[in-house]
Amino acid sequence: MTYVNRNGIFSFFFVPLAVVLILFGIFSIVWLRSSVRTVEYSISALDREKMEILRERKTLLAEKASLLSIQSVKSQGSGKLALVFPDRTKVVYVKKDGKSTPFKASLEGRQLSGP
Repeated sequence: MTYVNRNGIFSFFFVPLAVVLILFGIFSIVWLRSSVRTVEYSISALDREKMEILRERKTLLAEKASLLSIQSVKSQGSGKLALVFPDRTKVVYVKKDGKSTPFKASLEGRQLSGP
């Protein structure tokens, strides 16, 4: 009968090492999956925040456009510091000659409209 030595270096060193490596592999896979999920959740939160900021930006641009519209400027004309559109008959045109002379202001460039 042949005798098999089961207490060799293989059973003493490699079997526990293999068990430890398998357990380490399982825990590392679980850790990796949880890390990927965490990254996915943070990307989703950032995407939601980006959409809210874009929505707020569109709202602010629409509000800016409404404030800068002509009707808004005309409606605020009753105050002291409001913008008013000039009367065409009271506009003075200033022309510059090609020389380095002072500007010349005159009424000759004005188009006179009927009364």
